[in-house]
Amino acid sequence: MAFARRQCEGMADASVTHDREAKRFPLSFTQEWFLTMDKGDDAGPFSSRYLTGFALRITGSVDLTMLQGALDDVVARHELLRTLVVRDADPGYQMVYPPCQVPLEVRNLPPVTGKSRDMVIQELLVEAEGGSMSAREVPLLRALLCRFDDRDSVLFLTVHHSVSDGWSVGVILRDLGAFYEARASGAEPKLPEMRQYREYVEWQRASAASTDDDGALRYWADKLDGAREFVMPTDHGHPQRYSQPYSMHVFSIDADTMAAAAALAKATRGTLFVVVLSAIYILANQITGATDLTVDAVTSGRNELAFHNTMGLFLNVLPFRTEIADCTSFRDVVRKTRETFIDAMANELPAGLLEQTFPDYIRSREDPRMAQFLISDTSSQDGEMILPIAEGAKGLDERLLQDAETHDLPGGGTVWYLSMEPDGPLSGGMQFNRDEFEQSTVQGWSAGLKQILASAVRDSDLDWRQL
Repeated sequence: MAFARRQCEGMADASVTHDREAKRFPLSFTQEWFLTMDKGDDAGPFSSRYLTGFALRITGSVDLTMLQGALDDVVARHELLRTLVVRDADPGYQMVYPPCQVPLEVRNLPPVTGKSRDMVIQELLVEAEGGSMSAREVPLLRALLCRFDDRDSVLFLTVHHSVSDGWSVGVILRDLGAFYEARASGAEPKLPEMRQYREYVEWQRASAASTDDDGALRYWADKLDGAREFVMPTDHGHPQRYSQPYSMHVFSIDADTMAAAAALAKATRGTLFVVVLSAIYILANQITGATDLTVDAVTSGRNELAFHNTMGLFLNVLPFRTEIADCTSFRDVVRKTRETFIDAMANELPAGLLEQTFPDYIRSREDPRMAQFLISDTSSQDGEMILPIAEGAKGLDERLLQDAETHDLPGGGTVWYLSMEPDGPLSGGMQFNRDEFEQSTVQGWSAGLKQILASAVRDSDLDWRQL
């Protein structure tokens, strides 16, 4: 295992492009899009602070040898966890390196008085949010096992966001559990067949050649004609480089409001996300006065079933443009937003391709007084996750419970995270930088969204201008 680590470190630098054991492949459209935002190792999508991760609460005694082996098995199975993007080449490309060992830190937690273990875990989550990891070293996965005692521990997994997304974290966790169970039982791991990310790139580029025939480009040419991306007015302007870490403002919307929103979604044959997006349109109108609104939102980008078990960077960002001036009620806004959502998803194209083909709609980013705005729906699709590690590993809700410092954003601006669970409240977070925004400004926006949504779902036939 020591040799595996030396082998991994010996191939760590992305400048080693002629290593005989590494293999070179083209980039996906999402990877190319990330390159357009590259600002070096200290900022942008390849920043050491652009991370994603997950936490597991484990019951029972964890076998460290089995855990290390299972982590290494995951890296061997998924090439992208040992892939580096060579950013200083023209064009950029990715290098896939041989399997290597995952750094695993084990930390024995001292007993604490006057504080629950759940509170200790929350503090560890805050610490993980503020961590760092180089995008120039493989593997791009690391693990931290914190042990309260021999039968109670928490496993934190961190992945660099330049190679992963939320869906991929779920793939990693499922595979980790299967590999641990297989090592414990001596049986073969029970895992579905999967294809590598480089195969997805090959498929994506082949599919792009026929894009013009399926009407998607024509749809976006019409939809984005005259559109301007919604951006948030800042308090202090947009700096060339941030002087401090990003912050997360945490908020929630009560379960009763969300239940009424779900009922409205069902009545309008839409989704909960569509209803919340409609409320965000109205908030955007209150902030800017505009009624022709183009709001960006993250999608999974996983439209091909063959790659659902592939770990990789699939996430996409789509502009959802809706004109609400001719709507009378909030219900009307929801109906129009539903049409926008259905059409945009049916014609989904990579964000980088849209921005390159239709650059006018993102011109508003050039205003130094404004900041980019993005919605990310982080609602769980899998329900409660239990993995066969020790006597059982339960997926934890990794959302922060209080405002805290957090990881970087690749393009700057602000991201609003919205987690909408069935029959529960909406848990939200606004990621922003204090170089641009005052805390009070961001708090005012979350309060405004809560007020709009609560009033709108109480009586959806009200004039939306009165919300």
